[in-house]
Amino acid sequence: MTTTLRFFLFITRLLIVLCITIVSNGDCLYSQEKEEEGDDEQEQLWNVSSGGHFYSRYTSYGIELSENKSAASIESEISHQSGIRAGVEAFAVTGTNGGYEHSSIHGGYEYSFSSLFRLNGVYTYHSYRTDSLNVLAGISNELSIAGTLTLGKFALTAAFTTFFGGGNASYGTLGASTQIAIGKLSITPTVQLSIASQTVDETLLPKNKGQGQGNSKKPTAASVITTTTISGVSNVTASAAFRYPIGKGFTASLVPAYVYSPTDLAITTSQLILTIGIEHSIDF
Repeated sequence: MTTTLRFFLFITRLLIVLCITIVSNGDCLYSQEKEEEGDDEQEQLWNVSSGGHFYSRYTSYGIELSENKSAASIESEISHQSGIRAGVEAFAVTGTNGGYEHSSIHGGYEYSFSSLFRLNGVYTYHSYRTDSLNVLAGISNELSIAGTLTLGKFALTAAFTTFFGGGNASYGTLGASTQIAIGKLSITPTVQLSIASQTVDETLLPKNKGQGQGNSKKPTAASVITTTTISGVSNVTASAAFRYPIGKGFTASLVPAYVYSPTDLAITTSQLILTIGIEHSIDF
């Protein structure tokens, strides 16, 4: 494990200790509030949310997952008030030579210690059109654990994600966000920093396969596979999510984002990305 990643894990543990300390002081009040809410009305236990999105580019941790092209997705998730949730997603590249690119299925659990702090874990299984599309395409399994501390209108998040099965990669993320309401319009500015540690086949690096080609040849059994470990800042992202309810459970969203990705894992070091979406949510 690299020094950078050890430092990140230390900061994450420190944040969790701080969260638990604050949570212990607010637990009784939170429990009382929940009891009062339960007396006032009968809560609906289930929620189903679905949506479709268009991405000028689709990235994760600063890594291009859409071959440096625009992409579209559909997704659906069901969740229960107890904290369990499960969902599916499918992505396709749009434009010339577009088509199916990637799909995933996930399941997770979220636990709220109090109104101040919640912890969630999510397992995701990924399937790509081919495992040479990008540096994450050959790794099927993803496990992520994240803690969120809410202080007034601000939320601080620390997460650790590991990819395994066909390769290995670890990413640590720190994020901060707030919410602004203007009438029915909600705006969520967010800043995020991710740190990567990944051992990768050098033929899959963008600089060795060409931007957006997605067609590097996988080494044969007789070939010598040369790997390299890339560690350090994976991406710094600043975004603002604009969401507006348009009636009958539907919401329109617009998310402009600036992504800075200084590692060899990314195709583009600096880029502006726009995401447009329509989402629907129903409780029952």
